[in-house]
Amino acid sequence: MEKKQILVVDDEEIVRYSLVNILRHHGYEVDDVPSAEKALEVFREKKYHLVLTDLVLEGMGGLDLLENIKVISPKTLVIVITGYGSIKTAVSALRLGVYDYLLKPCDEDELIIRIRRALEMQNYGQEQKRIQEVSTITKTTVTLSDRINTPLNIILGNIEMLQISSELEGKDKVHKTLKIMEEQIFKIKDVMDKLARLTTAETRKYTALRDYEIIDLTTQKSNG
Repeated sequence: MEKKQILVVDDEEIVRYSLVNILRHHGYEVDDVPSAEKALEVFREKKYHLVLTDLVLEGMGGLDLLENIKVISPKTLVIVITGYGSIKTAVSALRLGVYDYLLKPCDEDELIIRIRRALEMQNYGQEQKRIQEVSTITKTTVTLSDRINTPLNIILGNIEMLQISSELEGKDKVHKTLKIMEEQIFKIKDVMDKLARLTTAETRKYTALRDYEIIDLTTQKSNG
């Protein structure tokens, strides 16, 4: 399983040292920087699942850092941990998209619970996006299968009528052309069937999509 990448931002070295040791002890990959400016620099080279930042920093503040992170890496979660908490700053942080807000000194167990909860929600969001993508593919496949299969069957029906027509008796080149056309149409139907089967396999992974019906093109092959 991929280890979660966390960036700690705090201008107090002892705080960074403590947080890094705690997080690494719980199995996270952790980097630390002393300023928001430095945090933005490392973000250009590496992506993080979560940023744990102080609110009051020398230079650029924690709220400004949060705004920049949301632009650079919208999927990255931010947890603010500060010793200068107030309702006003908490509301501002939440409005800017901070996931959680903790006050120093923060209990180690509480910190880990909050971080785990944040990362679990992040995973859930990614899974929901995947389900939506599969749902879109499924519905598109159903629509395409129906729209493509209908005219193909009409063409096949006309080809069969021409093949048995008395007017084309002895015209081998025409019959050869019709045969080639028929073979190519069945190839198209086979591709659509494989696409439908692939989508069906993906759909089975997600119970939310089991109500969708995939059209099986092969069942209509013999009908012409």
